[in-house]
Amino acid sequence: MLLFLLLLPLIAGGAAFVLPQRGWRNKVLISAALAHCAGVFSFWRSPLPVSLNEFLGLDAPGLLVLSVVSLLFLMVAFYLLGYFKDEPDISHRIFIGFLLLFLAFMTLVSASRHFGLLLIAIEATTLSSVPLINFVKTKQSIEATWKFLVICLVGIALALLGIYFLAVATIGNVESIFIDKLISHPGQLSLPWLKMSVIFLLIGCGTKMGLVPMHTWLPDAHSQAPSPVSALLSGCLLNCAFLSVFRIAQVAHAAGLMPFFSSMLIPLGIMSMGLAYVFILGQEDYKRMFAYSSVEHMGIVAIGLGLGGIGIYGSLLHMINNAFTKGLAFLVTGNLYQQYHSKRAGDVRGVLRRHPLTGIFLLAAFLAVSGLPLFGTFISELIILYAALLGHHYILAFFYLLFLALIFMGLAGIVLKMAQAPAEDQEAMETSGESPSMILPVLFLTLIVVVLGIYIPPILNGLLQQCSGLLAG
Repeated sequence: MLLFLLLLPLIAGGAAFVLPQRGWRNKVLISAALAHCAGVFSFWRSPLPVSLNEFLGLDAPGLLVLSVVSLLFLMVAFYLLGYFKDEPDISHRIFIGFLLLFLAFMTLVSASRHFGLLLIAIEATTLSSVPLINFVKTKQSIEATWKFLVICLVGIALALLGIYFLAVATIGNVESIFIDKLISHPGQLSLPWLKMSVIFLLIGCGTKMGLVPMHTWLPDAHSQAPSPVSALLSGCLLNCAFLSVFRIAQVAHAAGLMPFFSSMLIPLGIMSMGLAYVFILGQEDYKRMFAYSSVEHMGIVAIGLGLGGIGIYGSLLHMINNAFTKGLAFLVTGNLYQQYHSKRAGDVRGVLRRHPLTGIFLLAAFLAVSGLPLFGTFISELIILYAALLGHHYILAFFYLLFLALIFMGLAGIVLKMAQAPAEDQEAMETSGESPSMILPVLFLTLIVVVLGIYIPPILNGLLQQCSGLLAG
């Protein structure tokens, strides 16, 4: 089944490049997304880890990330049926082909059990997402694509140097840099070289995760890419980068270097929250606003992981909540752009009155992104706060709450005007209707983030505890 999950999107992507008719390409996309999702969730009833060979296998963290990726990809696939209905055939062929390749490489990231293969898979996600980000081919999108490519390549180069230091740490002791062997033989690693490896790997993978100060590619790429691509970048790609950071944490924990690892990760997390507030405040581009919110939430995930203990559970839960919340937010921005033909918040007014469903989902996305009660983000943020207080990190808890409150006010000042403020000059503007194929995926994502705010299914709770146990003893 694992080999099937890896090959299916590759084969489907290749087919999308050559199929001449749009209808067939759409069928390939939907069929591949459905089959991939069904295959992934079949593992939830299987004993973990599942191993294909030394290089490929699926453990609890890999399954958790892959499940989020597969489910969100399925929602985006259905959304695209309405979003790209008027796109020229050649552009549609390229988009669908690279979208499926993107899914294949994210699957490889989740299943990699070797640090070298993991790095290759992460770089493949970068290369396969470049045509998706630059799909509209404007001056701004070209600039954003090059920034994304160059900064992520620099990050990968630093991570490669970290893998080199990791290999040096294992010389004469551990056979290779397979993740399982490193974890099972921590006492045979050279700690000075391992510390160097952790530093460079965290900087490199933190770049792809969007942590400050390596975040600069993220707002441009998310704001210039088509909204469905932004949903996948924020909800899937950042989670794959987080998984690589989690792998580093596993090795650091096994070698007794978790305090050293946390001393770097927590400051990066709190700086990410602080910088996100600065750039959200008064932001004119609503897609860029949600992109900076992704920087904030990746910071929250990093803080939870760095705190350890119950904070790890909160970090993993927040990763899931943020993925579906950002998927919801960016798909809503896609609806807004289709209806108002502008990404400027000042051009979007009276959404609740003119497009009631989109307006309701815009408010739901705002409340979920802000971490208010009844949404899953509230629960995971509360768990991380509890972990900070439990560990007597009172200063951290203060700034954590301060930035959450400030970011809420910054988002509210923008989104509430978009939803409610009247604009007489827009009454005569022609706007498109609310397509069912673009509303139903948004509705489904809204239901997910609401359900996770009031109930965590036992099977998900068990998998989260299993993941947390890898770092918490």
